[in-house]
Amino acid sequence: MKHFIFIALLLFSAAQTFAQDGLLPLDQEKNIYYSDSGKPELSKNELYKKVQEWVSKTFGNYENAVSFEDSVKGVLRVTSYVPLIHSQYGYVRFDLTVESADNQYFAKITNLDGISTLHSPERLTSKENDNITAKEVIVKAENNKKKRAELEQELKVMKAENEGINTALYNLLGSLKRSLI
Repeated sequence: MKHFIFIALLLFSAAQTFAQDGLLPLDQEKNIYYSDSGKPELSKNELYKKVQEWVSKTFGNYENAVSFEDSVKGVLRVTSYVPLIHSQYGYVRFDLTVESADNQYFAKITNLDGISTLHSPERLTSKENDNITAKEVIVKAENNKKKRAELEQELKVMKAENEGINTALYNLLGSLKRSLI
């Protein structure tokens, strides 16, 4: 019986995890927010230096990429771009802040803007998730099979585009983590 309850709990939690598919991560104020942390066995100064090296290697021009740095506090902020596979945007601009301390770091990505050659930058917000949720409701309510199939396809594209943003930014955080190991 214990095993059955454990398996049922596991399946329920897995279903909850997969239900988030295609959504962007949000903080408590409903702003898009990516984060990562680690505990490499390095001093604050060694970590800070490695973050600086990673910025130079990843973004090319250190001076253009870094918008704020405080070596005493171990804080460095990068404002830059990553390419996307998205129908509306070619890039996403972001702020990446890395806080270094002895034997640990914390990185967060905030302030995302979709960048396109066709229009001005657009701030990415929780509306990206709200649009998906609204489309899911419309799909469930649609009775016409042909129309429902079209709506399901639109929903699939919307989720894939959000996953493209997630992939680009999680890959960036992963690259940082690998450089600090």
